[in-house]
Amino acid sequence: MNKDQKEGIKEQLKGVADKAIGTVTRNDDRKAKGDVEIINGENRQEYGKQKKAIEKGDKEPGETTNE
Repeated sequence: MNKDQKEGIKEQLKGVADKAIGTVTRNDDRKAKGDVEIINGENRQEYGKQKKAIEKGDKEPGETTNE
């Protein structure tokens, strides 16, 4: 697991926490912030997976069969 994958997971966890807090406190802005953090985390994690696949020399790093 590379740095981007780890950072992506951390961002997702932060988003889940912000979304939960926003739901409990009925703060729509906090819930929206959590949703954005979750999506950003997923994207960063996927970027890390692609980067790792390229470094390994996979011919088609976008294919899920390369994992």
